[in-house]
Formats: sequence, C-alpha cells, structure tokens
Amino acid sequence: MIQFENVTKVYKGENEVVALSDVDLTIKDGEIFGIIGLSGAGKSTLVRCINLLETPDKGRVSVNGVDMLSLTSRRLREERKKIGMIFQHFNLLSSRTVEDNIAFPLELSKVPKKVRKEKVAELLELVGLTDKARAYPSQLSGGQKQRVGIARALANDQEILLCDEATSALDPQTTRSILDLLKKINKERGITIVIITHEMNVIKEICDKVAVIEDGRIIESGVVEEVLLNPTTDTAKTFLKGVIKTEVPPEVAARLKLSNGGELIQITFLGGETGEPIINEMVSKFDVLVNILYGNIDQVQDITFGMLVLKLTGPEQKLAKAFLEDKGLKVKVISDV
Repeated sequence: MIQFENVTKVYKGENEVVALSDVDLTIKDGEIFGIIGLSGAGKSTLVRCINLLETPDKGRVSVNGVDMLSLTSRRLREERKKIGMIFQHFNLLSSRTVEDNIAFPLELSKVPKKVRKEKVAELLELVGLTDKARAYPSQLSGGQKQRVGIARALANDQEILLCDEATSALDPQTTRSILDLLKKINKERGITIVIITHEMNVIKEICDKVAVIEDGRIIESGVVEEVLLNPTTDTAKTFLKGVIKTEVPPEVAARLKLSNGGELIQITFLGGETGEPIINEMVSKFDVLVNILYGNIDQVQDITFGMLVLKLTGPEQKLAKAFLEDKGLKVKVISDV
C-alpha cells in the first residue's frame, strides 16, 4: 500500500513553485492507479515522491508500512529496489544490447551471472522480445524500447511499478499493446502499478482507480467508472470530452428540441443493465409512448454503458420515469418540448 499524508513539495528559487499541497492519497496493493492532470499540475512530482526521487517538504509517504522519509540512505536504497520505474523516453543504454539493458539492475545488485541469465530470459519472454535479445536500442521500434524498459524495471522482482507518461511518445496501436502488457503483468504478478498521464484514454483502458490533480492538489478521485461517468470537477469534465460520450452533442440537442410534444429525457445504462429489455418492460407497464431519438454505447474496461435520449408522451410519463430510476438507471430531463 502507498500512502500520502498531507504531503507538500515546494520548489524554491526566484519564483517559488508549490508542486504539491497537502496531498492525501491511498493506493492499495495490486491496483492499477492512474493520476491525471495537465502539464505542471504536479503529476511527476507526486509519483517521484513515492521512491523519494523528490523529497517532500512536509507530510508522510509510506510504502507497505515503511515511512520512506525516516530511512537511512542505505535502507532507502534497499526499499527503492522494490520500486521499478519506466519513462516516456525509455532511458535505455545505447551501447548495451536488449538483454544487457535488462541485466543492468541485476548487475548493480550483484546477482550471480547464472541467475541473471535465467532472469533475463524469463523477462524477455514476458515482454515478447526473446528474438530481440542481441539487438541494440537503435534497432528497435518505440514500442519495443518501452518493452525493454518494462522488463528492466521488473528485473529485481519489484512490488511496485511507476509509469511516468510511459505511452505518450507512442502511436495509438503501440500504446494499446503496452497497456495490454501492463494489465497482464498486474494480473499475473499482482504488481501495484501507478500511471501518470495526461491521456484520459489510458485511464479508461487500464486503471482501477484514478485521481485528478490540479495545481498540486487532488481535486477528485475514486473508482474509474464513477469518475468517468459522473465527474464533479471542471478539470475532469474537460479531460472526458471526446472520450466518454455521456452527454448529447449540442447540435443533436438543438435538433431534438424541435420535436413536437412530449418530454425529452436522457437515460444512462451501466454494466448488466445494458443487456436488459427495460424500455420494452416500461412500455408494457405504463400508458406511455416512447420514441428513441439518439443513442450511444461505450465501454470502460470490462464495463459496458449506454446512453439513450427518449421522447415520452402519454399520461403516465412520471410513473415511467420513476420506473426507470427504480431499475437503477440515471434519468435526466433534457427539456419539456
């Protein structure tokens, strides 16, 4: 478990910058936790405080019950071995082959050569680069370089993997393959993964929980589907535009309002509700006519959700809406038309 308690970090100089301000955050074992924010929001500083590459000015950072700020230099080096890190620009050693890049942290830990060789072979298979063992970084694609970075970050059987904008230099297809690899590692090895990004699609595809950071403060956090489907802050809503379609596009809404008679409502389905014949059941129970005017289906990892705009007419509109809410659907009145 990773815990931040009232963590503050200030960069002092000609212009003082408060990078983090009284941050409280808990990341549980085995989670894939996303931290999203605009450039300069404090994302990188936050994640670098986990392994004390940045030292907070105030507060407490604990990893698996260990107060990181209380450690001696020697103990801190030992604890850092349990925390791997991958970067946006890979940071590979150009003069070393793939297998030698992966072996490098094992050499620093003075792991015997035979054990190193076995471990490197295991990691090459894990990241799908067995055939690239003797290649040099210059001979690899961006996605392959990042796979080497991931393997190297796991060489000492790390318990935590920190990902600092690990996919922002990659094309969409390669990004998807790297995210799939991280999900595989998390599932098979139970490693806690912390991802910082400015790409909401990354959060949508891989994370269990997410925190939104702005001006050094956590302004929103929770389970991914809750934050994505019901954002409470303007920053989260800005990130979600074009990623999660839970709102009617303005041009569609304007056209819908030209409809004559009835009431326009927007309903949101989540999870198993998307497969139930709820609309059909509502029509059979109540004296109401339904016209489906707009719809959309999307997915957050394994959770499917849908949105429909309906025009209801008839004497039992209120009863019909109450029925939908009783079924667990989110109902929003767009307008009376």
